[in-house]
Amino acid sequence: MKQAIAYYRVSTTRQGRSGLGLEAQQNAVESYCKLNEYELLQEVIEIKSTRKQREGLFQALELCRLHKATLIVARLDRLGRDVEQIAGIVKSKVEIIVADNPHANRFTIHILAAVAEEQRQRISETTKDALEAAKKRGVILGKNSQVLSVANRKAAEEFAQKLSPLLNRLRSRGITSVRAVAKELNKKHVPTFRGEGRWHPSTVYALMNRLKETHNSISNL
Repeated sequence: MKQAIAYYRVSTTRQGRSGLGLEAQQNAVESYCKLNEYELLQEVIEIKSTRKQREGLFQALELCRLHKATLIVARLDRLGRDVEQIAGIVKSKVEIIVADNPHANRFTIHILAAVAEEQRQRISETTKDALEAAKKRGVILGKNSQVLSVANRKAAEEFAQKLSPLLNRLRSRGITSVRAVAKELNKKHVPTFRGEGRWHPSTVYALMNRLKETHNSISNL
């Protein structure tokens, strides 16, 4: 049976709108592997990655080279954010499959990346124009400590929600203690909220507590 390494990337600002949350990506990749007889050796999950910080992706590529496996992603935009980045990945000797476009070859992937980058550039220019228009109307766009505090709390809540499906999957396997969950998150290379260090029972407890508070808040509405 052919072997594969799955790479998932969850973007804080886009997950809800794109429908490409962690669980959706996992379902897409697992379905592809099942239909095409791939053995999924390992899942690498990356959260809040940036263009210069893609440790999870590099880890996934290294695992592919080590096991002579294929790298599988749910969609092309999970693999990279610009042409230069994707071109570098495509030039590697690792075979790449995009689950929602499995017939795409290396050349096609490169072209699709170029088109996607142009679309993002247009969106960026539109956003800048909108901000300029808001400034002219007298809208204050600055930040203060209170705004930052609210934003950080919201980001932490969104991060917890992203990991909720994964925690549910672990719970279904009988992995419920904070120590056991921390071990699994580290095994899957899931980064912490700050993107640094390793998971510990205390950080898992804080994550679960935040999810509980969010659930209670929604239930009281």
